[in-house]
Amino acid sequence: MQKTAVAIAALTLLSAAVWWNAASVGNQPATDETNIAQGEQIIHHRPGSEKPGEPAVASALTAGRLDLTVVDAATGEPAPCRVNVIGPDGNYYEPDDNPLALWSLKRSGNREGKGPFRYYGWFFYSDGTCRVEVPPGKITVEVWKGFEYTPVVREITVGQGAATALTVKLQRGIDMTQTGWYSGDPHLRRNGDYDDARTLELMAAEDIRFSQILCFNLNRNYVPQMGQQLTPQFNGMGDASIRTQGIYTIGSGQEYRGSVFGHILHLGASRIVDANGLKTNTDNWPPFGLVADEVHSLGGISIHAHGGYEKEIYADFAQEATDGVELLQFAVYRGIGLEGWYHILSAGYRFPAIGASDYPYCRALGDCRTYVKLDATQPTMADYNRGLAEGRSFFTTGPLVEFTVDGKRAGEPLELPKGATIKVQATVTSLVADVQELQIIEGGTVRFRKTVNKDEQRKPIHWSLDIPIQGSTWIAFRAIAPGPDEREDVEAHTNPVFVSVANKPRIKSESIRWLLAKLDERIRLHESREFAEKPKVLAYFATSRKRLLERLELAE
Repeated sequence: MQKTAVAIAALTLLSAAVWWNAASVGNQPATDETNIAQGEQIIHHRPGSEKPGEPAVASALTAGRLDLTVVDAATGEPAPCRVNVIGPDGNYYEPDDNPLALWSLKRSGNREGKGPFRYYGWFFYSDGTCRVEVPPGKITVEVWKGFEYTPVVREITVGQGAATALTVKLQRGIDMTQTGWYSGDPHLRRNGDYDDARTLELMAAEDIRFSQILCFNLNRNYVPQMGQQLTPQFNGMGDASIRTQGIYTIGSGQEYRGSVFGHILHLGASRIVDANGLKTNTDNWPPFGLVADEVHSLGGISIHAHGGYEKEIYADFAQEATDGVELLQFAVYRGIGLEGWYHILSAGYRFPAIGASDYPYCRALGDCRTYVKLDATQPTMADYNRGLAEGRSFFTTGPLVEFTVDGKRAGEPLELPKGATIKVQATVTSLVADVQELQIIEGGTVRFRKTVNKDEQRKPIHWSLDIPIQGSTWIAFRAIAPGPDEREDVEAHTNPVFVSVANKPRIKSESIRWLLAKLDERIRLHESREFAEKPKVLAYFATSRKRLLERLELAE
C-alpha cells in the first residue's frame, strides 16, 4: 500500500511539473544560462570544499555502511529531520530504503533559478533513523530541522565493508512557541490520496507547525468539484481536513487561479468555491473580490498568491474585499513587491503580507514561512489563519524575530498624542543563515539601519531605539543579508504596527496616486478585451477607483 501511495504521489508531482513547464513556455523572460548555472552551484557547493558535490551511489564492492540515528536532545526520541551524508569524494549519498525518499532534493523542489541561494547540498529527509551505503573514508553528516533547531555537523570514519553507527543529538536553539509564535507554510501541494502520517512526518522534519495543502485548477478552466482539481484533497476542506500528529497540523485549502486576474489562496473554507458554477471562466467572472465573499461565508480567508502577480489585487484591496497578499516567496518579494505593499499600507489600508514556499515549485520545503502570534494555549489551524488575516505575524527565510513598538506587536494599533516618542525594540535570532543588516521601516522608508557584526551572527541580536513620531504612520522591522554573489537569501519582515497620532488618518497622497496609476493599467487592459462580462468587470474596477479617490480627499 505504501509503495502504491508513493507511486501515485510521484505521478501527481510529475504531472504538475509538466503542467508548470508547459504553462511557462513563452511567458518567462530570457535568462542568462551562465547566471543560472552559477546560482545552482551555490546550492550544492559546501563551504570550504573545492567544488559542488553531486548525488552518488557507493560501489557495492567497496562500500561501508553508516547507521545514522538522529534524536531530539530534549526527549531522546528519533527526530524527523533533513540530512546530508557526504563521502570522502565530496558527493552526496542517500539511503536505499527510505519512506521519505520522494522528497529528497534530487526528486522534489530544487526549482532552478529560485532562492534562497544558500548551501543545501543534496539532502534527503529522514524519520530519525536510516542506513546509508557510503564509500570508505571520512564521512561528513549534516543535520537540520527547520529554523529553530541548531544545525549539527559531525564527522566519522567508515571502513570498507564495515558497519558504523552514529547518533546525532538535535537541540532546539530557540522555542518560538514560548512567546506565542507558531510557524506555518500555507502554500503546499501533494496528491490527495497520499498518506497523512507521511506528510506530517515531513512537516516535523522541517518543524512547520501549521501546513496547508492546496488543490488547484488550471488557469481559466474551473469546475467546482474536488475531483476536477489538480492535487485534489479528499480529506475535505476546513475543519474536516485537519490532521494532527504531535505538535504538527495539516489541513486542506485551495488555490483558485486565472491568467488575467492572478491566483488567490482560499484557506480554512469548508469547501472549494462555486464561483460562477460550471460557467466559471476565472479570467472573466467573477472577480476575486466577489469570490472572496463566498470564501468568507464558508469560514475562510482569501490571500492573493505570488504577490498578486500585479493583477486584480489592485482592485480587490481597494474594496477591502480580500485579506492579504503572499509576498515573500523564493526569498524575493513577488508581484507588487515591497514597493506596492508599502504604498497599500501608506494609503491607510490594513493589508497583511505573508510568506510561503509554494512547494514543490520552489527551492525547498518551507524555505519561506510565516510565524503568527497566537495567544491560545493549544492553537488551531483556524487560529493560525485568523492571525494571518489580522497581520499578527512575520515572514522569513530563516531569521526569527521579536518586535514591539511601545509594547505593541505586528498587526496591532498604537494610539499616541502629538509630540510622542516611541520605544522600538527588536530581537533577531538566526540559526540557519547569517543576518547582515537590520532595518526599522516607517511609512515605507527605511528610517534606521544597524549593521550586524560577524561576532554577533547566529546569536540573539538586540536593538532598541527611542524614535520621535511626527504623525500617524506605520512601523515595521526587516532583517536581511544577500547570499553568495549578492543573490537573494536571508529575509525576514514583520507586518506593521499601526500608529495613530491625535486620531488623524495615516494616508499619503503619493501612495494613493501610485495605486491609482496601477489600477488604471488594469482597467485599460480590460477595456481592450472582449468578453461577455466586460461591463460587470469594468464596473467592479470603477468601484475600486472610486474608493481610492475617496481616500485621496483624506490624504496628507
